[in-house]
Amino acid sequence: MTTPPRGAVGTAIQVILLLLLVSILAGVILLLLAVASLVNVPGQVAGGLGSQLTGVAADASRAASGAQQALQNVTDPNHPPSGLIQDNEFATLQVVHAGETLPGGTQYVINLRGIKRRAGADAPENALYAEIHAELRQPREIRLLGQLLRSDSDPHDHVVYKGETFRIARALYRVNWLSEADRAFAVAAYRLPDTVSAPLKFDYE
Repeated sequence: MTTPPRGAVGTAIQVILLLLLVSILAGVILLLLAVASLVNVPGQVAGGLGSQLTGVAADASRAASGAQQALQNVTDPNHPPSGLIQDNEFATLQVVHAGETLPGGTQYVINLRGIKRRAGADAPENALYAEIHAELRQPREIRLLGQLLRSDSDPHDHVVYKGETFRIARALYRVNWLSEADRAFAVAAYRLPDTVSAPLKFDYE
């Protein structure tokens, strides 16, 4: 075992003393609250005093929690971070530029044609949209006696805004952001697509 640095030990002692002082202060405040409830004081005055003392007690409690966190930071440098919000909704984030193909298509090829701006949008996040083009990898062909009569790639064009969701093969994506300057948008793949109930803008195999 390694001996903590003297500076860290001194800080820890100071934090412990601070905890003791805060505890004493909290005890005094609780005692004042008890006395105020027993003394015959007009309701308005007692209520105001009680609310003030309650606020002071809440501040003392928050100070005690902060002092405990500071003590943990000093004595345990490997402690887990506090106040972080863990987000496990998405598995990956991919940036797709105009002309590039979105991942995952098996029967269809889905390309980003570009990023456009809509005039008269009610909010900035509703002004930009992505133009998506989809068509079959292998066009459907109609032949007669070996002669090609018709070829159909089943083309479709879609408009997708920020926050909208779409599916390609088994992957479910959500539009994270769009950039007109970069002519690109970012799509986030859901980690658990089967649990997502958001409406789909389009769905391709």
